[in-house]
Amino acid sequence: MGFALNGIGRFSPSRGIWTECKDDRGTKSKPIPGPHLVYSFLTTSPNAVVAPIHRKTMRVFLGTDEERAVWRAPRTRRRRYSGH
Repeated sequence: MGFALNGIGRFSPSRGIWTECKDDRGTKSKPIPGPHLVYSFLTTSPNAVVAPIHRKTMRVFLGTDEERAVWRAPRTRRRRYSGH
């Protein structure tokens, strides 16, 4: 999933994590046994644009080539990114 930034139509993917959940889902009377693939958006503190609308969090977006490269790098080769 992603969003266009700055009204220019440039696509910026938001980030999240897929994982397998082995627990049951559904209601207690109609449980659906696992495993299930579940997804969670990664969030961060809101920037100046989002803060007036949503004070607590905003989705993580990777807007630059450097940010995307850090995300894709193997964990052992990642360095801490301090772009924002």
